[in-house]
Formats: sequence, structure tokens, C-alpha cells
Amino acid sequence: MEVEQNQACTELLLLVIDGQATEEQHQELMKHLEECESCRKEYLLSKTIKDSLKNHIKVNGTPKDLANSIQNKISETASLK
Repeated sequence: MEVEQNQACTELLLLVIDGQATEEQHQELMKHLEECESCRKEYLLSKTIKDSLKNHIKVNGTPKDLANSIQNKISETASLK
């Protein structure tokens, strides 16, 4: 039972961190984090890592041809089906 609860919490945490959660899910997680120290630590760590990566990418930028390369690969894969 506890494993299932931890898995559900982790899935909700990931939705919130990735910005995919509904407002209701976000509020549910925030309420849970007030009571659960281990989930709060996991949330803060995940958020810190994501924010750090996001800032690093902004500073260094992405290669100019990356978007075109990805789009071409998607088109190639789609045409093989």
C-alpha cells in the first residue's frame, strides 16, 4: 500500500515539476508536501535540478540546426511507417 502511495506521489510530483499538472493536482501536491518531509525533499531536489538545467541551456543556447535536424528525423521516421 505504501509503495503505491509513493508511486502515485512521485507521478504527481513529476507532473507538477514538468508543468503538466492541473491546478487541482498542483494544490493536492502542495498540501501533501506540507505534511511529508521526504516528498518535500524530493520535490525541492527535482525542482532545483530542472531549474539548473533550464538556466544552463539558456546560457549556452542550443545549436542552430538542432530543431531542423529533429524535424527531419521525425519526417524520416514517419515516412517509414
